[in-house]
Amino acid sequence: MSIVEGSLYFVTAMATNPAPASPTDRAPRAPQQERGQRRVEQILDAAEAVFAEHGVGAATMQLIAERAESSVGSLYHFFPNKEAVVEALGARYAEMVKATNQEAMPLTMVHLPTAALFDRILQGQLAMLERTPAFEAVHDAVHRNCPAIYDALNEALVGHVGQFLALRYPTMPAAQRAASAMVSVATVHSVVELLGRVPAEYRAAVMQEAHAMLVRHYSGHDAQYGVAAVR
Repeated sequence: MSIVEGSLYFVTAMATNPAPASPTDRAPRAPQQERGQRRVEQILDAAEAVFAEHGVGAATMQLIAERAESSVGSLYHFFPNKEAVVEALGARYAEMVKATNQEAMPLTMVHLPTAALFDRILQGQLAMLERTPAFEAVHDAVHRNCPAIYDALNEALVGHVGQFLALRYPTMPAAQRAASAMVSVATVHSVVELLGRVPAEYRAAVMQEAHAMLVRHYSGHDAQYGVAAVR
């Protein structure tokens, strides 16, 4: 069970009458759960703003409650502690990274020229980073305290890139494709981490260097294995 699903469990538990429920009692539960989900998202939005402003370590449930225009007691109905909030926000970010990657390199676009492909990948990740000012702080906290979230994300990303490479380079040996997928994901991940740490004025140069490196490497694969013309 993810932390967000766990949060909805608390919502459902609060909405449920301890006494045996009649069909009439049960009818409103779905709207209550929907309201609970919206409230969880509002809390995570508030937590993101607080973490971006104060950092994860200095943030408190009181600060998050104030930003969410709620009471601390209300927050505890959804999240047992700050660590649970961090984990939930980390899970949200993991889904964003996965969606951004799939949008940048859909399996129907394996024929893209290498330069255009890595431009889509890197620009997509940079745009996501700029939309999530607390990403780096939450990323570090989740890696320390709940690495399973990013282990699962890494597995999903490597799987998707592996599928992409299998279609783009059908004659590439399977072991090489697997290694290439792992190295590619690790490389882009490191670039995103670096972009989150460097001053804004260095981001363009970092992007150019990363793009040139990846294009140069995969141009070699293009030459050796050819590019499938899937359209």
